[in-house]
Amino acid sequence: MSRSVERALTILSLYSREKQEWGITEISQEVQLPKSTVHGLIKTLEKHNFLYLAESGKYRLGVKVFELGMAYSSNIKLTTAAEPVVRQLVDRYKQTVHVAIYAGRMAILVVSTRAGGSGVLAPRVGAGIPAYCTGVGKVLLAWQSPQVIEDFLQNEPLMPITKNTITDQERFKQELNSIRQQGYAVDRGEALLETGCIAAPIFGADGEIVAAISVSGPIHEVLHEKTFAACRDDVMRAAQTVSEVLGFRG
Repeated sequence: MSRSVERALTILSLYSREKQEWGITEISQEVQLPKSTVHGLIKTLEKHNFLYLAESGKYRLGVKVFELGMAYSSNIKLTTAAEPVVRQLVDRYKQTVHVAIYAGRMAILVVSTRAGGSGVLAPRVGAGIPAYCTGVGKVLLAWQSPQVIEDFLQNEPLMPITKNTITDQERFKQELNSIRQQGYAVDRGEALLETGCIAAPIFGADGEIVAAISVSGPIHEVLHEKTFAACRDDVMRAAQTVSEVLGFRG
């Protein structure tokens, strides 16, 4: 972590219910940094809406902190709503189940549960995984606006992680269109060669996508012709159940 970032986080951590305003001199004394250094850090935090100057002449937490708190609160509600269906999917298929949100052009795992018999390693909660070559990632992208998708394609090269990774932009756009039309995504060994995945979207009360849920495991198990349809239907049903708990009525 860079020194400036560490110092900025130290300043933010000073705020509490008991003390909601801090002046530059107070902060300088508390964190033992020169006032000129603190002033520069404060101005950067103010510029990005993490702090604002109150009428008292001291600084209070800004709207960005509130937005992050709301995002965290939403994730807590999401994981609570998803917990029962995640357990059902794990118990039924003995595979890895993920719930992910879209942030920073990545799929960020908020639930990552691995069954004892699953052959898929489960990344830790909070880990970012590529969006373009994973089931949850493709679902999260498919329901974004055209502008967000174009921004993604302009900034994220479609690198060939395996021989099955989709690397052509036009083909990838077609893949996203197909996912949106059929209501689910399939990862056919695009991120891990022997791993298959079925994912479906979770929507919030406003009808916007908030997350994706998936079952991942060995391709010969998850995507086998005898089990694929049932697993697909169960994943989509699980996504619908969580969506309804979150207030979606579509």
